[in-house]
Amino acid sequence: MKKEDVRTSDPDMACSAEALKRAALRARRDAERTHTPLVTYENGTIKRRMVAREKPDDESVDGE
Repeated sequence: MKKEDVRTSDPDMACSAEALKRAALRARRDAERTHTPLVTYENGTIKRRMVAREKPDDESVDGE
């Protein structure tokens, strides 16, 4: 059976992957802001994790 490209067969689904990525990013930011766990579903189980703030890579230790 040949798989159809969903992006071309259904205009409503064309941008769904990007929308899901935006929703995931917003959920992560909300969990960080409210100090609540981020809840995900992985390999048939529900995972709850606290989100730690990520430090920028270009931030120097001594402020230079």
